Amino acid sequence: MFRFAITVVLAAIPVAGFCQADLLTLDECLEIALANNLALVNARLEVAAAGDNVAALRTRRYPRLDVQGGVSNNLQDQGYTFEEGVWGDYPMIGELPAQDVTINSASGSTSFLSAGVTQPLSQQYRLALSIEQGEVREDMAEEMVRLTQQDLVRIVKQQYFDLIQTQSDLATTKDSILFYVSLNELVLNYVAQQVSLEYELLEVDARLARRQLDASAQQHRLDTQRERMNDLLARDLNTPFTVQELPEPGVHPTDPQNAVATALSQRPDIKESKLKVKDAELGYDIKKAEYIPNLDLRIRYAKLYDYELIPDTHAYVGLHAKWEFYDWGRKKKELASKTSMIHQAANSARETENRVVIDVHKSFRAIDQAEGSVRVAMLSQAASRDKLRVLMNQYEQQSILLQDVLDAETELDRANNEYTRAVLSVWNAQAELDHAIGAN
Repeated sequence: MFRFAITVVLAAIPVAGFCQADLLTLDECLEIALANNLALVNARLEVAAAGDNVAALRTRRYPRLDVQGGVSNNLQDQGYTFEEGVWGDYPMIGELPAQDVTINSASGSTSFLSAGVTQPLSQQYRLALSIEQGEVREDMAEEMVRLTQQDLVRIVKQQYFDLIQTQSDLATTKDSILFYVSLNELVLNYVAQQVSLEYELLEVDARLARRQLDASAQQHRLDTQRERMNDLLARDLNTPFTVQELPEPGVHPTDPQNAVATALSQRPDIKESKLKVKDAELGYDIKKAEYIPNLDLRIRYAKLYDYELIPDTHAYVGLHAKWEFYDWGRKKKELASKTSMIHQAANSARETENRVVIDVHKSFRAIDQAEGSVRVAMLSQAASRDKLRVLMNQYEQQSILLQDVLDAETELDRANNEYTRAVLSVWNAQAELDHAIGAN
């Protein structure tokens, strides 16, 4: 009757403790996080910004249209004097001018209006390279989104597994509290019957108090972990929820070589590292293209107002060239810097590939280790549970000491925690393998 009462109450504790919050599955967590996480939102904004930058670069290849205007006021009148014959002496006409002529500038305000079209010509090659570089950086931003997604998935899974662990620890601690409450009643009766000693009752009380303190600490840790998860999901930190116990881990890939090949083909950080090499190479080509002189086709029309001395309209079409023929070695040094950046990017790409291979192999080893620990923990848990059952029956019959029961309960508590941790270690290892391969 004593053991039956304990079993009924222990079975009701987890439900009573978590019935106030909604159940949130791992798939639901991932779905919410991938839709709302702020870091992922910012990464997507980077892609949009890179796309806008490429669109802006494309407009630089088109003709530039501009309009200029101005109004000025002469602070001091100016006069121009042309002396007699300054322009020559011509037969049948005579000297020009025939006498000294003075022309005064217009007084008051004058204004002008000018409109023009400038079409870059020789710069088209450099602009095409800049646009291609912008597209590469847009691709890099997209790979960063994928990388952020995969990191987010891994972090959400880790946080979810930590929640399961703490929630399981708390449930186990509550089971232990109820066990010590019932054991306290039994020992109290034995003390009254002078079968047990007072210090044994105090030992049970001390262990009960310690487990109550453990439950409080675990509840606080659980509350903190819930807040962190809510932050990852970009929702109110105080949103209550519980997590779902996971089933036994599924079958993982058994061929490390295929996993490595998959990782090398789809990991976003590898693709990003290769794009960085291409970005550095384009940067070199763009800098080298600066040796090409700038050549523009220009068309301009200007209209002057309140001018009497010179023509009031002006229009022209022509080619405008600009060439910096000597730069004191600046471009040469800049090209050398770009070459170093290419080598640096190539080295980083090789380093990234090596790190990916190491991550995949490490994840396979971690899974094998974790699966072995599950088998060990399962056997230890079954042995500890049966041992406590046998010793409790013997203690009720007063054939063993109380200390044997207390040690057996501590051993079972440790075995339960080790089993939960072992199962979650497999899930964590599989999550690391998914991340190493590059799966979303």
